[in-house]
Amino acid sequence: MISIIPSESDLQSHPAIDSSDSGSHHLSIEIDSNVIIISNALSLGFQLDYGSLGPFQNLSILRQLAEEGGFRLVRFFDGRQSPWVPTIMPCKHYDDTNQTGTYDWTVVDDLVGKIFEMGAEPLICLGIFRDGRVILPEGMATDLATGLPNPTSYASYCSEWVKHFKAKEWNVKFYEVINEPWVYFGSGPNPDQTKLAYYMQLFAECRSRMKQEDQKVIVSFDYIWKKPVLDYWLTHNGPDVDSINFHKYDDWKIPSQYTDNEMFARAEILGDSGSWYSINEAAEVWYQHRGKRLLMICSESNLNAAWSPTCGLRMQQMTGAVWLALVLRQEILSGVSYHVFFELADNFYNGSYGFGMVDSTNETALKPWYSYYVQETIGSNLKVGDILVKSTVTSDDMRSLAWIHESMLTVLLICKTSENRTVWFMGIKSPLSYEMISSSTPWENPVVKEGIISGTEPIELKGYTIILMRSNL
Repeated sequence: MISIIPSESDLQSHPAIDSSDSGSHHLSIEIDSNVIIISNALSLGFQLDYGSLGPFQNLSILRQLAEEGGFRLVRFFDGRQSPWVPTIMPCKHYDDTNQTGTYDWTVVDDLVGKIFEMGAEPLICLGIFRDGRVILPEGMATDLATGLPNPTSYASYCSEWVKHFKAKEWNVKFYEVINEPWVYFGSGPNPDQTKLAYYMQLFAECRSRMKQEDQKVIVSFDYIWKKPVLDYWLTHNGPDVDSINFHKYDDWKIPSQYTDNEMFARAEILGDSGSWYSINEAAEVWYQHRGKRLLMICSESNLNAAWSPTCGLRMQQMTGAVWLALVLRQEILSGVSYHVFFELADNFYNGSYGFGMVDSTNETALKPWYSYYVQETIGSNLKVGDILVKSTVTSDDMRSLAWIHESMLTVLLICKTSENRTVWFMGIKSPLSYEMISSSTPWENPVVKEGIISGTEPIELKGYTIILMRSNL
């Protein structure tokens, strides 16, 4: 057991600590390495979309930042149509009559190859809505009766992706069928069951054809954890999914409808009562009905889902960093396998930096924001299979996470108050090296501070802070 707790003798030897202060200026952390909480399953990822698809393909320095961040999953859409996004639709023409297509995989192969080169793998979302319709290959028609593509035609298209990568002997296994299908069947507590049935039929045909090409592919969609959707799926003998995918946004309005403290509280809830299962409840419900434990994947996430020219700089500021750290901590404790941040990079446009964790306004001098440093710090130090051990903080202003990798103890401390705090680490047997980001540095020029904690000197937390500390056991 490793204790980092102020004892009576500690308090006497450190007169700067007021023992009557009830924790407002100092706090205690207890870490018990003998109490195992869970084995870490989480790997980090990011989306390539408006601000980052082109730069990722063209800028080796951006791919280097992505690699250094320890990201292991990269999500992209097949059919985003925008002046800012290079098209990667491989099907150049589809013949609906013969259900065959003409394909050019050059751009796709270049993108996927670069994802593999940085040590990650792709999550390919096939299908995205625009103006209420799924973007389809040229020549493929929307079924006027359902408002969706013909299941046989679309399944043929989806299966071509799997067939292509299998022929290349590339291990591409993660797929989603249509991004955010709630746009089609509804997001409320009572989705349109007729449309839900149409989507379920489409998904079933696509997954079946994709599995025929490669049984190892993991096919799902991001709304399966919605309570009425999952309940309908199971009671109407819906097809299997291979993972429980979900999106995690805690605000969706401009200007924001929540304070910082409200956002931090929402960060620690992965679903709620009412019309949502929690992510763990959804996985358990699936297991009880189908007898299989599924991966849990957060396939899209950021502080706010809304965008406007005044999008709100909290995504780039320490508010966004603390929110993200709290989400990742909760996903780690919940056994989630992947977290995809929306998105890798974005540039300054019309008064906003968008959703990116890297500022790509100046392509010769990319600037990571605090959201990047949160993930780089965790992604570089927490590996799949590392053992999480008991960690307790005696202040609700703080959250902690502790794990062991080989002979190294690592402690993550998240300070979610804007007030200053002084932290003492007493009783430690060896120095703690640390990396820290905080509100003490202006968000426009984020800095990761490094140092050593000896146990005889305090460390000052200047408001919102995320600090990762390491020590040999």
